Amino acid sequence: MNEPLTQAQDHDRRIGRLEGIAEQSVEQDRQTNTRLDSIERSISEVRKEIAALTRWLVGMQIATLLALGTLILSRLP
Repeated sequence: MNEPLTQAQDHDRRIGRLEGIAEQSVEQDRQTNTRLDSIERSISEVRKEIAALTRWLVGMQIATLLALGTLILSRLP
């Protein structure tokens, strides 16, 4: 049979368990920070792409308006 734990042994066991929990928490925090950094980089890349697409879209709208205006002016008597 197991002998009952002394108060010091119980204290050491509890401290060991808390240290394990703390180590797990630190590792989870590190992984979370790594994921957040990755998400932030992805968001930055998407914003840059959106800005480039917005410029392209505005350019296409201007080109379309110029083409339409030219077509209308060329058809006038």
